[in-house]
Amino acid sequence: MENTKRSFLSTQFVLGLLIIAVGVLFMLDNLGLFYAGDLLRYWPALLVVWGLTKVTQAPGTPGQVFGWILIAVGSLMVLDRMNVIDFRVWDWWPVILIIIGLNFLRSSVNRTRRVEARIETGAGAGEETDAYFRNVALLSGVKRSITSREFRGGELTAVMGGCEIDLREAEIAGDEAVLDVFVLWGGIEVRVPMGWTVTVKALPIMGGVDEKVYPPKEGPAKRLVLTGNIVMGGVEIKN
Repeated sequence: MENTKRSFLSTQFVLGLLIIAVGVLFMLDNLGLFYAGDLLRYWPALLVVWGLTKVTQAPGTPGQVFGWILIAVGSLMVLDRMNVIDFRVWDWWPVILIIIGLNFLRSSVNRTRRVEARIETGAGAGEETDAYFRNVALLSGVKRSITSREFRGGELTAVMGGCEIDLREAEIAGDEAVLDVFVLWGGIEVRVPMGWTVTVKALPIMGGVDEKVYPPKEGPAKRLVLTGNIVMGGVEIKN
């Protein structure tokens, strides 16, 4: 029998506890039993708690990276309020650019490895076909339907533009295909066939991924893996 036991330590559970704690704190303050200001100055500790929930719930995913960032920033801010160190968040904003750049490098290396793998399997490297496509939407829009029976993946870039990709008539060659995206102030919409599953490995930075794919009813499913970076934009994947 499948073990369906799950951890109750969810984001909603932790958020509920924090709201209750804040309510109790203000109630004691109103009753004159405690001065809430003594603890409210340590509000960055909430960032640490939020980061811990991300780390424990999303191991091995971009959400875990975001969780460690929250833990680091929250801890440094708490230490600053305890007069242990001198830390100001805005002095460290270039670190965000460094993290974004490192993720771009990681995506580029992974893309190169996939190209080399296609060369080894005889799939070709530079040609752009329905089996492996590349599209860029720069201050514009791209709309495309893929019908390949040997679909292996693709690369999509949307900078202040949008991409609409229809994969409902495509079939994945092998077990999975990788779709690498870069979104900056733009959006990407991908439609996939019923029976596919989607694994999101992309890193949203002030952006998000909305995955609305129905799970397969039976049998092994083909998998579409989403990688890349989404900066102040969004990606929607649906049937």
